[in-house]
Amino acid sequence: MTEFALVLPIALLLLAVAATGGQMLVTAIDLTQAARSGAVAAAADYGAGDTIVQQTNDARTAAYDEQGGAGSITCKPSAKVPVGCVSVADTAGTDYPGQNLAVVTVWRTLDLYVPLFPDITVSGTATAAAGS
Repeated sequence: MTEFALVLPIALLLLAVAATGGQMLVTAIDLTQAARSGAVAAAADYGAGDTIVQQTNDARTAAYDEQGGAGSITCKPSAKVPVGCVSVADTAGTDYPGQNLAVVTVWRTLDLYVPLFPDITVSGTATAAAGS
């Protein structure tokens, strides 16, 4: 009985940490896929003169659709995380000189199964070449 009372809290803590880590991993994979969809959408009309605002809207719509519709990605905005949870950066590629790239980052603040840590925000990032 005493051994069980000593081991149970440690076992439950390990189980909670494993569940939280698994949830974060699955969310990161989902967000990377959403970022890929958003990057392709943002880069598709790059040469057509879309502004960064339009590219961000395209990326946000594609990322939300990938995750199940509007409002499917929620986050707590901060200095690093924008309102809408999706950001697009246009960069001239350093690895591929002269190639314009759309870099999309998607964030989600998790509702944890086991609330060990407050406000964990996970992100996924993807890059697509202009016109892809």
